[in-house]
Amino acid sequence: MKAVITDHHYTDISSAKRVLSDAGIEVVVCACRDEDEALEAGRDADAVINQHVPITARALDAWPRCRGVVHFGKGVDNIDVDAATERGIWVANVCDANWDEVSNHVLALLLAWARGVPAFDRGVRAGEWSYRLAVPRHRLAGQALGIVGFGDIGRTLAAKANALGLKVLASARHPTPTEHVTFVELDALLRCADYVSLHLPLTAATTHLIGERELGLMKRSAFLINTSRGRVVDQASLVAALREQRIAGAGLDVTDPEPPAPDDPLLALDNVILTPHAAWYSEESREHVTVHAALEVVRILRNERPKSAVNPEVGNRRARHGDLPHHA
Repeated sequence: MKAVITDHHYTDISSAKRVLSDAGIEVVVCACRDEDEALEAGRDADAVINQHVPITARALDAWPRCRGVVHFGKGVDNIDVDAATERGIWVANVCDANWDEVSNHVLALLLAWARGVPAFDRGVRAGEWSYRLAVPRHRLAGQALGIVGFGDIGRTLAAKANALGLKVLASARHPTPTEHVTFVELDALLRCADYVSLHLPLTAATTHLIGERELGLMKRSAFLINTSRGRVVDQASLVAALREQRIAGAGLDVTDPEPPAPDDPLLALDNVILTPHAAWYSEESREHVTVHAALEVVRILRNERPKSAVNPEVGNRRARHGDLPHHA
């Protein structure tokens, strides 16, 4: 059996390779830059692990032996899940990889803005020494954090925010009663929240979910935080709102595109805090993601159901038709 890792950006995946090798699975690590290279790399693979390169129906059709595609991380917007499902191919991710890291990163951006850290830092470096560099600041306790999308990371963030004295609002398709969280519709959340944090997968429905209209609902003093996917926000509308101070600021770990071009207007705005899609990162998270992605491959190649199946309906298809190659 053979597993192909099409691409990754990690400093170390030795533990993942060891998990696969110990299970008797040959491991081939590639540095594919696009789908064409991935298509060639995976032609004789029984399973594929990927990170950034897109995987469409075209690639899946070129992989007659492939029984599973596992993503290094959580978001699978670069994988055609429907096409994989039609072909009886498992798609799995590592959904519990970085709840702690991402929720902490959101709080880091929120607190940096709330306490005026970027303005203080710029001022001190320029030879100024005064609390007036970032006035007015307001006490955090009693302000409202709005969480858009209330999955595992949203729930983790809510508990931490509540401990800081923030009122927590949330918008979700399927609200689950949660202590210290008030569920409201998205428009109401945008109108009421002092901080808005986005925690949504990128889908057709969530692309540019936050656009000119939604930004117009927010308080002029509000701060938008995005650690999900850049395209969840209409970036041109966000730049306009920030320039015109229709909202106070934004903390962005993700942009559209990534990385931003040298002349991207976001880079020139003092009311934006930017980080390089790093919210997921800790050494512990990297190790967890790589090892558990490898374990999902082992399960799939042992004809077991993956623990974090994105398309669980594949299990029913395999039960009906047997564990067959997807061209069958």
